[in-house]
Amino acid sequence: MMEREQKMPRKKIETETLEDLVPLYGWKNSECNALKKLVAELNDKVKTAIKAVKQENKDIIIDGWKCSLTVSEVDKMNEDKLLEVCHTFNIPVIKQKEYVDFDELERLMYSNKIDQEAVLAMDACNEKSARETLRCTKVKE
Repeated sequence: MMEREQKMPRKKIETETLEDLVPLYGWKNSECNALKKLVAELNDKVKTAIKAVKQENKDIIIDGWKCSLTVSEVDKMNEDKLLEVCHTFNIPVIKQKEYVDFDELERLMYSNKIDQEAVLAMDACNEKSARETLRCTKVKE
């Protein structure tokens, strides 16, 4: 089990010279990146453990910490399929680097300048995926 850390006081940075700030920033940034990596690993482990005990979308309170894993379904556009649809129906929203200008597409859709068959074909470009949001907060005493 990992050691539990107490709340760390914030330190005010006393120095302002570049010669002092650059190395300090470098060291602190390295520490921060190492912590981000550890937090990402712990995040994955907590999500896996919560799913293993089937506690998604429920609050879990352990040792003064409230944690919840919210799993929701989101739609994500398959842009490659959408590009094909736009090519097929000659919809002028494809830019030079082969991406869809969604603002222009939305404008054309709301002004009814896109054929209904094309809209239905575009709808088939949506793909379902799960979004997992892990929240962990200290329980107020």
